[in-house]
Amino acid sequence: MRGRVRWIFVVVLVLLIAGAVALVFVQKPTLDDDRDAVDARWTALRPALVTRYEHLDTALQAFVAAAGERTVAGDTQRELAAWKKAVADGGQEQQADSANRLEGLGVRLRANVLASPRLSGVPEISDALAAYGTSVPDANLVERYNRAVGTYEDSRTDTLHVPVARLFGFDSRPTFVIR
Repeated sequence: MRGRVRWIFVVVLVLLIAGAVALVFVQKPTLDDDRDAVDARWTALRPALVTRYEHLDTALQAFVAAAGERTVAGDTQRELAAWKKAVADGGQEQQADSANRLEGLGVRLRANVLASPRLSGVPEISDALAAYGTSVPDANLVERYNRAVGTYEDSRTDTLHVPVARLFGFDSRPTFVIR
């Protein structure tokens, strides 16, 4: 009787291991493909964002020259530095996170200027903010990127994919929101 229990245990263990290996071989290619699609869509979107954030940097410099150091200026300077570092390092997840933060900071910078009659009357700031405001990436590029992120996140968080995603480091990717 003990011999049969051991054999049953060994068979169940072998089946579990074989199932786990099969799960990896079946699920990992889907996750790879979905993550590659996100990366490809981000690569297409990034050049427009580089230009956009160059305009934001110009607006920031004009703002600092006219208004001095304010919280929004320091926050934006730090995030622009993080963006440039992420672009140089090639970390697409970090780039997307930083781009989302820069979009929020761009709104804050614009609000600071619009709230001040003195600052809104400075042509250098107004012109730079106008250039930033009109340098919006093509909506189709943003939509394709966000759709790819949605597909990837659906795959990554699917019940069968979760163990494989965790094991192989398929981290979450943020959607991108232009503000």
